[in-house]
Amino acid sequence: MPVEFNQAMIRDIKRRDFLIGVGGLFGIGANLAALRAAESTSRPPRRTILVIGAHYDDCEIGAGGLIVKAVKKGHRVVLLNVVGDYSTWNVTKGRESRIREQNEAKAREMGVEKRYLNYGYQQVTENLETLKKIAEVVVDVKPDITLFNDRNERERAPSDHSIVGVLAEQAVRNADTILGGLTVSYGKEMYAYEIDPQREFRPDVFIDIGDVLPSVIETINFFRKLNGEVPRFQSAGRTDATIKINPGGEELPLTAWGEIKLCTARVRGLQAGVRFAEAYKSLDPQTVGKRLLEQIVQ
Repeated sequence: MPVEFNQAMIRDIKRRDFLIGVGGLFGIGANLAALRAAESTSRPPRRTILVIGAHYDDCEIGAGGLIVKAVKKGHRVVLLNVVGDYSTWNVTKGRESRIREQNEAKAREMGVEKRYLNYGYQQVTENLETLKKIAEVVVDVKPDITLFNDRNERERAPSDHSIVGVLAEQAVRNADTILGGLTVSYGKEMYAYEIDPQREFRPDVFIDIGDVLPSVIETINFFRKLNGEVPRFQSAGRTDATIKINPGGEELPLTAWGEIKLCTARVRGLQAGVRFAEAYKSLDPQTVGKRLLEQIVQ
């Protein structure tokens, strides 16, 4: 026997269906919230890494493996180039705008932020003005980890590398006081990296970079080509201007600094018990095994 529905019955059915639908949505929302909460507890927090270098390729040469690994894991990486005036070096003079554009394009490709101070090549001076400028970046970025040139790395005087190493360490340790007694909160886990291997550099922290070394070499080659450097051996008419780092990997051109990075990584890898490694000198009291750096690269 057919059932006849009046208007009141129809309103009751619509209301019941609406409440069932809303309940279902609340259930989905609760499940999504639970999933997000589980993800947030299992996923390590996003950290900020500040890498300070005197010149536009120092960060990538000294800490390239760490940079690539950190970006892959979703961490924020900021690179500060203290030398940002390219009109003062005969290699880049006249190409300042183009060099800056290419630098920034490479930073975007790498997934990092790049900042500059406006010092010229071999014109970085160890004084309060420079110290304050670096400290301002530190306070603004609020890094969990900071890396910079080794203070013992000597070049032809004046040494941009060693001066930046001295000032960067001081700026990170005392940025609040340097800038007039600010109240700031940031990590002070610090490391020195190596560019040109020196006998005075005595690392105590190593990270395995075998899985990212081809990418690091490509980046170093990019910067060296900005300087007009040709691949190693090419100018002598030889054909061995490429290298295959991993079996089955592609052949990579090898500039002089790419070769230095490769050889240094092999030596540091031997010390660390892996094939290729980057080495750092810790400048803070953190216990090995409890460092944020180790958490980031695991």
